[in-house]
Amino acid sequence: MHVSRVFALPLVAVAMLPFDTRAAASLMVDDASITDAGRCQLESWARHTDAGAEWTAVPACTFADTEWSLGVSHQHAASSTQWALGAKRVLRDIDQRRWGLALSAGVGSDWHHLRGDDWGINAPLTIALGASDRTLLHLNLGWARTAGARGRTDGIGLEIVTAPHWSLLAETARDATRQRSSQFGVRHELWRGASVDLLAGRVHHQRDGHWITLGFNLASAP
Repeated sequence: MHVSRVFALPLVAVAMLPFDTRAAASLMVDDASITDAGRCQLESWARHTDAGAEWTAVPACTFADTEWSLGVSHQHAASSTQWALGAKRVLRDIDQRRWGLALSAGVGSDWHHLRGDDWGINAPLTIALGASDRTLLHLNLGWARTAGARGRTDGIGLEIVTAPHWSLLAETARDATRQRSSQFGVRHELWRGASVDLLAGRVHHQRDGHWITLGFNLASAP
């Protein structure tokens, strides 16, 4: 199952937008794959932070060789809702080679401002390590502009299959404000096309920058 990931704080969406759609699921670092042509998926997660609770849902479908997503996120403490519209296209398919490359772009803003003040682009690179493809390395490089900052974004992540239906997840990413965040957790495949993520993360050099995330990912059956 492909899990799209795009990141930005306070939520960790398509290339460093107000929240993480990408994606982009509950992870900060994107991979170089998209949902199969003509298929859809739903990525959703709940995150508890030192500032309160956040809820996010990101439906996405692939047509015309491009994955299109629309994410909505609500922050309870701030009583704010954000949206992000994203597009992602694979340039080199990892299923046919040892590495894959994609390009994504996104625009988003507060729910009451539909003009899309925040936007970004991201280039995810995925490399299969070892002959068994049980370990995937994800590298991201992009650029983003938000209301508070603009600049380069980057990230590195690992997915390691440790047992049937179980994977370890670890990643670190930097946003346009040059703030770095990291998280670590596990993914459990419930059945083909469905999985749950449990992650713990933090913003570096912030005493109140910790979070715990529970994510649920569901893809339409082939």
